[in-house]
Amino acid sequence: MSITSLSNAGGPAARQGFKYQDHVAVSFIFKMLRDSNYSQVECETADDIVVVSHCSGGLVNEYIQVKTTEGDSKWNWQEVIALDGSKADSSLLHKSLKCDVRPGLARFRIVTKRDVAKILEGFKIELDKRVLPDTTTERGDKLVKKFKTFSSPQKRDFTYWAKNSVWQVYGDVEALEAVNIKALSQLAERLGNRPNITQLQAIYEEFLEIADKAATACVKSAAATKIILREPALAHLKKLLEEADDKSTATSKPYKKRPDPFLVEFHASTEEGRLHSFSGFDVKYSLKKWRHENFAKHLIEWLPEFSLKASEIVNIHAHNAEAILARSISTFSDSDLPRDRLIAELILHAILRSRQNSEPVACKVFYKSAGKLSEFGNAHIVQIPGQDDQLWLGLARLIEANAMDATQGQICEVLDETISETVLSAEREIIIALREPLHHQPKAEAFNQALHRNSPVDDMLNVLCFPILLAYDSEALSSGWFADYINNLKTEIETHFSAFTTQLPENIKQVKVMVFLVPMESIELLIKAFNDRCEKLEELQV
Repeated sequence: MSITSLSNAGGPAARQGFKYQDHVAVSFIFKMLRDSNYSQVECETADDIVVVSHCSGGLVNEYIQVKTTEGDSKWNWQEVIALDGSKADSSLLHKSLKCDVRPGLARFRIVTKRDVAKILEGFKIELDKRVLPDTTTERGDKLVKKFKTFSSPQKRDFTYWAKNSVWQVYGDVEALEAVNIKALSQLAERLGNRPNITQLQAIYEEFLEIADKAATACVKSAAATKIILREPALAHLKKLLEEADDKSTATSKPYKKRPDPFLVEFHASTEEGRLHSFSGFDVKYSLKKWRHENFAKHLIEWLPEFSLKASEIVNIHAHNAEAILARSISTFSDSDLPRDRLIAELILHAILRSRQNSEPVACKVFYKSAGKLSEFGNAHIVQIPGQDDQLWLGLARLIEANAMDATQGQICEVLDETISETVLSAEREIIIALREPLHHQPKAEAFNQALHRNSPVDDMLNVLCFPILLAYDSEALSSGWFADYINNLKTEIETHFSAFTTQLPENIKQVKVMVFLVPMESIELLIKAFNDRCEKLEELQV
């Protein structure tokens, strides 16, 4: 729609430093973007703001005046009909009706910071909620009697104005902005986007600038600039929201959500503040059958998070979820580590994420440094209330029957060799290479300093914990389910933990160690169930 018979008088020239009207304009831009019946919003044309819509096939122009005069009192009847000195037809209501310059239906709106007196309250009700006749029609009749000969350029009198006029009270800029930000948030949600508050504010500021440019554009030389059309504005909003989504993905935190725990903790150390402690976890039975199939299925749920980087996880969507799972299985299957070791590391990952609410340094188990894989397949950041953030470097093993003593000895050898500047510095370099800080929760300064490559390894030791997973063929479960098996498991894991701590080398005795013991009825059954599931998923991809 074009703009005709207009001038710049009283418009852009009077707007210096005046921004409230822009906020009002943006409120109607957002209303237009919500409702396809609206086609355009104009700034400083036939009125301060004009909103054009379609109703039952006809064109509707809503003329909006914005009044920001300060004062302690409410708008009253005498104030709105008072003439400007001796000028005829110069009251606030005359000015509103004078804006009716276009063919088609007309609506009128006055937007103010100040509230209205009781005599005007009927006008605060939106038109579609009014039941006529009411107090607004009474006001219209009085206006016609007082200004008998006055009518708009479209030959409509105050009776028409009263039936088609709304008085909207928005309050100060802060209140109006809050309303608009909420409307923008709802718009974004309808479009399938979820920008954060900082991004909403930035998008809102951009639409304020659009309104300002439209209001200050010269009506003679840049008339088209004064019109904000729905389709281009909606396309622009969608573009801004998509850009916000992209930025959110770049800094989103993928480790805030996780699968529900599967393993059940049945026994643990009870002393507070112990450097060396343990927890026992049970796969449990269902109808007296060991739940290896269910456990294998649960471990598959952790595969993408275990095998992929944080930056890859945040880009998992409905259209690529299947491909992502396939890639994680492929990464798992192509590893140089034996399958039993990988499954052990995956179990430790699941326990740390579920029990400690940790954030993993992803893919560590697959990362080669100096041509070889690290002994520590898990690296997790753990936040404990009241303590510095901690770095948990994990070792995990699936232990066949009668191999517990030998395996514990091997783990203690690895731990002994780790407490050296060379090994700890190498581990730190791996973590620096793999960690994607933007995707993790903010960490305490002591933790970040410990991970700095120029810091002494002593700083790293201060925040270090070694979580050890011992998932083993249990003698207590070798005959399957029986009523009192948990008590036997408690005794068994206490024995294994005691034997392990006895073997710990001297240089580890002042370092935090957490041992997770998972008694198994059959490691072989678990491995087979896991491999079968991986093969089926790979076949689906083919």
